Amino acid sequence: MSDRYPAEIHIGGIIPRRFLDTLIQKVMEAGASLNGYDDGCATEDAVRVALRGDNILDLFDCRASYGHFDELEKFLVQNGIHFNHHCEACYEYDAENTYYRGNKVLTMAATQSGDCLVPVTDILQILYKRDMDDHGKLKALTKLVVSPETKPLKPIRFV
Repeated sequence: MSDRYPAEIHIGGIIPRRFLDTLIQKVMEAGASLNGYDDGCATEDAVRVALRGDNILDLFDCRASYGHFDELEKFLVQNGIHFNHHCEACYEYDAENTYYRGNKVLTMAATQSGDCLVPVTDILQILYKRDMDDHGKLKALTKLVVSPETKPLKPIRFV
C-alpha cells in the first residue's frame, strides 16, 4: 500500500494535437481534480473544456500515490510536454518541485508552499571558493538557483 499525500501538476506549452485524446485519458486515469484539493475527480468533458483557450491545465490530488502522478508525468516527458509538479511533505518524505521543459527533468527540494530550496552547503561551497572572483561566484550562485527548467510555464497551445 502506498502512502498518499497532496500533489499538484501544472501542464503548459506547445502540445501536438495528436496527443490530445491520450493526454485526456492520462488525466482521467490520474483521478485528479481541476478545482483544488477539495473537489472531486475531473470528468472528461471538464478536462476538454479546461484544455480550450489560452491557459495552463492545473490538476490537484489530495491523495496522490507518494505525491506523484507517475503515469501522467511519464507520458508528458516521453512526449516533450512541459509541466511543473509540486508534492507536499508527508511522513519521512520532503516536499519537492519537479520541472520539465523538454530537455531534462529537474527535481528540487521545496517548502510546503512550493518555494524551491537550495542547500546552504552548496551556497557556502561557492562563496568560499578562493579561485573565483565575485563575478564568478555570482554567476555560479545564479546557475544554482535559476535553471531553464524553472522558467514560467507558457499557456497550452495545440499545434
